[in-house]
This record gives sequence, structure tokens and C-alpha cells, in this order.
Amino acid sequence: MPLSNQSKTPGRTTLLEAVNVLLTNIGEQPVDSLNNQQVQDARMAEQTILEFFKDGQARGWSWNREQAYPFKKDPATNQITVPPNCLSFTVDPYQYDGRFMVRGTRVYDRLNRTYILDSSVTEVTADVVWMLAWDEVPEVFNRWTTIRSARVFATRALGSDSVTQFTAVDEQAAMTELMRVEIEQSLPNALYDGPWSGPIPTYSPAFGLRRGTYGGYGLS
Repeated sequence: MPLSNQSKTPGRTTLLEAVNVLLTNIGEQPVDSLNNQQVQDARMAEQTILEFFKDGQARGWSWNREQAYPFKKDPATNQITVPPNCLSFTVDPYQYDGRFMVRGTRVYDRLNRTYILDSSVTEVTADVVWMLAWDEVPEVFNRWTTIRSARVFATRALGSDSVTQFTAVDEQAAMTELMRVEIEQSLPNALYDGPWSGPIPTYSPAFGLRRGTYGGYGLS
């Protein structure tokens, strides 16, 4: 990852700094750059960070999740292509009755068994989870990713239980802080979380029971 993609904001951890945390954790010297990296341990450290950076975001957080995001049909192909940084695509089962899903990077119509959408469909809305860049996610998430990666990297590189036990304590503390910030931002509430959260919030227990069924389309 080039340096142009790394944080230049004071107070934020850069990807280079995160890589050096992993290297220091196994007793290796830090590196000055990630461009044209020739040090094998540094390359492995960066790969480990990016592995867990993606894995962590796939869980879905308040800052990388959007509800009812519209995906427009391309009039030239009559298809909908989902951006490659979309980690999760979930349609409202009440709105579409399970008709649409993503296969690869295209929306698939399970009713007509085709990627070619008919004239009645101009767009499909879905709840999505986005894969964001290093600088676009909260610092607490990058901190947790760094510590989590350091624990796994040390185990892979050294097979050291002592190092793993030490960083596991830090990882739990980082997760606690991450969850504290997440709760502050998302403000979860069992009474109005869900697809009909406004303008008049209400609790909808049937939504959970209905999810996963396909209703009148008879899909399976």
C-alpha cells in the first residue's frame, strides 16, 4: 500500500506504524517505508494487518453500514453491478420477498433466474456493509486491528505462547474501547432498530420471524 494512502493526521496510526508494531512485537527492526518493501517480515506483517482489517470490517459497524442503499440498473445492460468494496448485500425481505441477491458482483433475480432485470426494475435497495480504506475508519478500530494482528503475527512467526498471552490482554482492552465508541455512535435500541425505524419508530417482532422466507414467489 503506497504511503499516499496512509494517515497524515496527527493522532492517527498510519499503516507503516502498525506494521512496525508487529515487527517490534517479534523483536525485529522497524522499517522506514512500505513502498517496494524488500523485508519479508515487513511484507508478512502488512499482509496480516490487511487480512484482519478486512475481516473486522466484514462484521459490520455503524460507520461502514448503510440501510436501504439504492443500486441503479445500467440501462445499457439491464444489470446491476455492485461495487467491489461491498462486503455484504442484504435486501429487505418484505420489499422484495427474497427475489434479489448478489452473485459475484451482479444482482441476481431469483424469480426469473437471470441477471437481466426486466423493465419493472429500475433499482434495488439493500442494506450494505462497505470495505473502507485505512484512513476512513475510526482510530479505535485501527488500534484493535493492529493489536489483533500483532498477536496472530507473533504466533505465526514465532509460535510463542508468551508473546500471544501478553498481547491478548491488550487486544481485549482495545475491543472494549472499540465497543464503547460503537455504542456511542450507533445508539442501539430494541424498540426502534429495524427496517421501519422512522418516522414513527416501532418494535416489529414479526420481522425477525419472517426473515429468510420468500413468500408468494415460492423460492427456495
